[in-house]
Amino acid sequence: MASEERMDFSLLLAPLQIDRLVLSNRIVMPPMVTFLAGYDGLVTQAHLEHYRRSSGPGLIIVEGTAVSPEGRINRHQLGIYSNQQIYGLSQLARSIHSTGAVAGIQIHHAGAKAFRETREPKYRRLIGIFMRLGRQQIMISGLQHIREAFKNAGRRAVEAGFDIIEIHGAHGYLFSQFLSPLKNWRVDRYGGSIENRQRLLLEVYKSVSEEVAGRALVTCRLGVADRSSRGLALSDGLSAASALVKAGARLLDISSGIGTPIHVRPAGSRYSGRLHLAHEVKVHLAAKVPVIGCGGIRRPEFAEQALQEGMADLIAVGKGILADPAWARKIIEGKPESIVPCRKCRVCFQFTDYSKCPARRQSKAAQKNYDLPNQGSG
Repeated sequence: MASEERMDFSLLLAPLQIDRLVLSNRIVMPPMVTFLAGYDGLVTQAHLEHYRRSSGPGLIIVEGTAVSPEGRINRHQLGIYSNQQIYGLSQLARSIHSTGAVAGIQIHHAGAKAFRETREPKYRRLIGIFMRLGRQQIMISGLQHIREAFKNAGRRAVEAGFDIIEIHGAHGYLFSQFLSPLKNWRVDRYGGSIENRQRLLLEVYKSVSEEVAGRALVTCRLGVADRSSRGLALSDGLSAASALVKAGARLLDISSGIGTPIHVRPAGSRYSGRLHLAHEVKVHLAAKVPVIGCGGIRRPEFAEQALQEGMADLIAVGKGILADPAWARKIIEGKPESIVPCRKCRVCFQFTDYSKCPARRQSKAAQKNYDLPNQGSG
């Protein structure tokens, strides 16, 4: 506790300007699915409350939001595939802005990981096609459908008032599947070399960027390496990062692809493999754009040390904020010792029944001191 009190968190609380956007600090609430939506993918009051209570980070990125019904990972996933969803998303953006944060949203397609159960028969054929991605069953017309879905999602995101649109290109979802030789066995212009495997991601990135026309900053959560030696190599992932920057990306959110490679984490390192991947990208890009690093950061002193040691430019705190939504505010208020830490449960309740999370239940008892009664959905 004493070491926490002596640390001033000067880097963690330092502002950062990215183009026209000014982040009040370097803390990022990353996109973490809550599955609080109904089958219609609409924003609920529970969403508004979840993000309102998590105020404090300079950047809050709304959870992976599906660009098409057939691309959902779960029937309760938030959606951005219908104009009917814009109103709720605009409430969500205003709620985040009311906390002083820059509002981001991650647009997402699960690809072959899309859930199979659906009540809409018209989607069953499309889901079957995505499940056979590696056998080149997504025809060019299907790829055009994907590009249009992301383009329309970008339009809806700016209409809803989001400042940053993050394309999900990590964690084994659609673009990870195209980037990885483990999943992409195509022999056309979308398979083979890294230039071909990254083609769809770059096409989608450019399509979304053109659609929003400077009204929002478009970025990507990029998985730059797979766990398997037969998967996406780090050198290829770095190539994809460079290509995104060349295409206009002013910020990159770095993570892993299909699993996290073991070899990127030096023996004895205090940091996770994912955070080391962010460092690899930061070094490779030579400070051309700021990099968000993530992975296992639950304590504020750990986040400050990572910034001091140049691991990343911004630090994403996921389960730490899920466990204690006041995580960032307690640091800003000079009370880091009062943070209720994530307990690293063997099975994380956040993704099954977050009300059973022991840390969150403990932090909820003290939450009244950190509520924001005058800030709401706008």
